[in-house]
Amino acid sequence: MASIRIFPLHAKRLTKGFCLFLTFLLIAAAPAPLQQTEINPLTGLPTEAYRLNRRPLVVKVSNESNVIRPQTGLSLADHVWEYQLEGLEMTRYAAIFYSHAPLTVGSVRSARLVDVEHLVPMYGGILVTSGGSSNHADPSGPPRIEEILNAQAWANRVVSTSQIGGQLAFGPPYLVRLSNTPRRDVPYYHRLFAKPGPIWGYMTERGLNQRPPLGTLVFDDNPPPNGFPTSEVSVDYPGFGPRHIWRYDAATRRWLSWTEDQLTAARAERPDVDFLNGRQLAFDNVVLIYAGHTEADFVEDEAWQLKSLRINLLWGGRAVLLRDGQRFEGHWRREHAESLMQVFTADGQPLPFKPGAVWYNVTSTTLPGAEVVFGP
Repeated sequence: MASIRIFPLHAKRLTKGFCLFLTFLLIAAAPAPLQQTEINPLTGLPTEAYRLNRRPLVVKVSNESNVIRPQTGLSLADHVWEYQLEGLEMTRYAAIFYSHAPLTVGSVRSARLVDVEHLVPMYGGILVTSGGSSNHADPSGPPRIEEILNAQAWANRVVSTSQIGGQLAFGPPYLVRLSNTPRRDVPYYHRLFAKPGPIWGYMTERGLNQRPPLGTLVFDDNPPPNGFPTSEVSVDYPGFGPRHIWRYDAATRRWLSWTEDQLTAARAERPDVDFLNGRQLAFDNVVLIYAGHTEADFVEDEAWQLKSLRINLLWGGRAVLLRDGQRFEGHWRREHAESLMQVFTADGQPLPFKPGAVWYNVTSTTLPGAEVVFGP
């Protein structure tokens, strides 16, 4: 009798277990739900929609010398802006991350007027910087970068080691010090690196990571007519600038980046690679932006008493678009602080970018600028 009572109970358990096993198999075999995709307005490429439901990061990255190269994370940027600093003999990068979230980006350095007046408003972005010049020591003097940042409506979207926008100075896990990147014992002021994932998370928690109204750039897989065949362009900034060389790779249909090693007598060219993944930097579009530069009313570099530069990226000027092994003469136009920059033909038609990443080389038309040479 006992065995007859127990048997149905075991059968019930076996049946239940078998059903659970079948359910597991059905779930495992079912196709994964498709991620909704959208077109990234910065690249013209489809990407998962959730990646676009956040603000772009505008990360300030050093280009001081080969001491800090290779930089980290640049191969995953949607856009990169390279521009001249005070004194006009050094350049710095503003790397725009939107569709990708590299583990680490850097090394991170200080902001400049062009970031505050143009690049952060252009992308509705989150500024990531080590800080900026300040008149703390002389409050009677003109406002400098940190005072100008604090006056912005978006000051609470600044991630910095300085206190900006009423926030505490940022440290780990948002900004970290790495002593051995890209090599051992780099100077302290080159050791700051950004962590995009935690930064986006922080801004989301505080309700500051909404998707901005970016509009869109014009993209086309097919290059426009009337291009000039071009396999190389050298953008040689004054002094230790440095000289930046782009060479077209027909196999990948992208522009590969080299930089002159300005600290050696030979001044050899080295391929620019991403320390994060070892890949040479490759961009689908390179855009030369010619813009007016003027000196601001405050000193940016105390040691050399160099005044800050004001770079005008509003209204318009000459531009050259390089894509698909060709160059296209045109002009850039940007009428509002919150609008992206598009390139146009002489008769006002948009010069479409190739779908993909864009690198902007900005040079002065009013102060000493880069010497640009196009190869065949």
